Amino acid sequence: MSARTGRDRPGFRGDVEGLRGLAVVLVLLFHANVPGVPGGYVGVDLFFVLSGFLITGLLLRELTSTGRIGLHAFFAGRARRILPAACVVLVGTALVAWWVLRPLRARDTMIDVLASALQVANLRFIAQETDYMAAASAPSPVLHYWSLAVEEQFYVVLPLLLALTGVLAARTRRRPLPAAVWVLVVATVASFVVSLVLTASDPAVAYMSPLTRAWQFGMGGLLAAALLGRPDGAAPLSHASLAPARGRRGLRRATWTLVGWAGCAAIGWSAVVYDEATAFPGLAALLPTLGTVAILAAPADVRVVPGTVGHVLALAPVRFVGRLSFAWYLVHWPVLVLADAAWGPLGWPQRVVLTLGAGSIAWLVLRCVESPLRHAPAVVLRPSASYSVGFTGVVLALTASLGAGSAVYGALADEDVAAADVALDEIFDPASLARTGGPVSPGLTRAALDAPPWETPCLGSLSLSASDWPDECVVGPPDGPEVVLFGDSKAFQWSGALRDIAQDQGWHLTIVTKGGCTPAALPQALLEESQHCESWRDAQVDRIAAHADVVILGSSAAYFRDEQAADLRLDAWRSTFDRFAEHDVPVVYLRDTPTPVFDVPSCVSGAIDDWDECAFARTEGLPPDPLLVDVALGDLPGVEAVDVSGVLCSTERCPAVLGGLLLYRDGSHLTATAAGVLRPELERALLATSALGG
Repeated sequence: MSARTGRDRPGFRGDVEGLRGLAVVLVLLFHANVPGVPGGYVGVDLFFVLSGFLITGLLLRELTSTGRIGLHAFFAGRARRILPAACVVLVGTALVAWWVLRPLRARDTMIDVLASALQVANLRFIAQETDYMAAASAPSPVLHYWSLAVEEQFYVVLPLLLALTGVLAARTRRRPLPAAVWVLVVATVASFVVSLVLTASDPAVAYMSPLTRAWQFGMGGLLAAALLGRPDGAAPLSHASLAPARGRRGLRRATWTLVGWAGCAAIGWSAVVYDEATAFPGLAALLPTLGTVAILAAPADVRVVPGTVGHVLALAPVRFVGRLSFAWYLVHWPVLVLADAAWGPLGWPQRVVLTLGAGSIAWLVLRCVESPLRHAPAVVLRPSASYSVGFTGVVLALTASLGAGSAVYGALADEDVAAADVALDEIFDPASLARTGGPVSPGLTRAALDAPPWETPCLGSLSLSASDWPDECVVGPPDGPEVVLFGDSKAFQWSGALRDIAQDQGWHLTIVTKGGCTPAALPQALLEESQHCESWRDAQVDRIAAHADVVILGSSAAYFRDEQAADLRLDAWRSTFDRFAEHDVPVVYLRDTPTPVFDVPSCVSGAIDDWDECAFARTEGLPPDPLLVDVALGDLPGVEAVDVSGVLCSTERCPAVLGGLLLYRDGSHLTATAAGVLRPELERALLATSALGG
């Protein structure tokens, strides 16, 4: 006995296979940075709807025919379908990453591979506050596994939910299908509401959360439920009614053909018009989702008609891409990311060539791993064999990640031990400044966590209705001058040094900061990093102006690097300065520190003997600040400026390490250790102002 291939199954739909091809092509074009398709990421949405349609249809057919769900067989099928290819690619990615990436980034990648093998990659990236749209300067080679994790989580929850529905329906002597449909409706609506809320409040979490994506699976599932009772072909016609029936059939086909092409147009419009600034998923995800549903909804006798979307999608070349889609999706992203790491940032033509090359690797994965194990009779006919195949793949991926990770950890541990010997009080000695290599402080494995310890209460969502700021955010004698540090995470990086200065100077310091929110009155539409910044800023400005004697403002300059935002820069800052001037509150403006853009600890981990490899151009990391000119010319009354960038970047190249001091904990922020060492320079500059030193 031989197992049937997918194309031999009763009810197999070639247009569905072709739709997979369309979905993966959109994602490939997006990841290759091909001009004209900035919204190609909607291809993932097509995959979600397809999965909901196929899996829910499979489960509902079983539920209506048997009254139960065979969980054992279902999970076995998912294990042999998904895990072998996914884990083989993870093993290959782990090995190449260990060879190509710098040690610290390789360590993080091994953790990502481990999470991906356990099907929780999306939760890992959410915990790291990874912004998929921003795609970071050094994204994880397995970042794309977030969508696979969401699908796998759906494959676990949905069958359990429907199985429970079947049991309850049997006990109450109700038909299982209507009950299952109601469950799907409630879950879909609830998920859509959560998606709207989270997309507005925390878009990075919303993008990868199963709670905000379940409604897309649900839309596909509801369509599958609606089609359960529909016959594939038209009903037999009598001779007497043949002529009018033909007319009705022609109108019907024309209508469904129009619906299908409208769905295709909706997907195409999304891919062309959407971009990284689009609030997604939210309402925007409705367009590609409904477009996919429209294509899938076409009756069988319409899908085969030449000129319809279904007929085009079912063409052999399109279906071939669809068969290759899973493996190609898995392979292409590690190839692109690791190529960037090895050869530097690549242009879109080179990325297209690499993507096509990844297709060849994907074909090998399809022929040698995915198809044989998916269709082998010995595996298909024995659920235990399917579990064994899937479990073996997971074990291999875990072994590769842990093995390569342990080697990297060993090398980094030696560096951390040596870091303890760095004398921070001698950083600015000529002998220390002359050093160009060696251990750094803080140690490389601790650098990412080297932030002020009160980050959670003081950098985040301060309650707008609270009568007092959290106690952890207030320091110094209550009767001292009221000084407020106000800004985003780049202002917060100085909070440790400012707390020490406040204690020494007798200031009553309050820290009011929120990540991604500049104090400048920049319109919310131009802010991608955080939501609700306008309302937060307005409320805090009013409170600060009513209490403060002096306000210290700090902000990243990155908000203003976009050409449109740069034009608004002076007006945005003047608006905030004017509001404090109305209350006679003097302002001390902290110039932004140099911004490397790349992850500095990761870079230094691969350049421990030559720190200069991680230096960056001053023109890129520290662009001119027009506010400093306006302050110097007296064009901003009541505003003084403090600039310590000369210590951090005194030449045309800005160092990442200064005399053994690791300056940055990521691609933007100073380490708390560096801010502490620079405290005397900051204190001198602050006391030189009339607002704080008079």
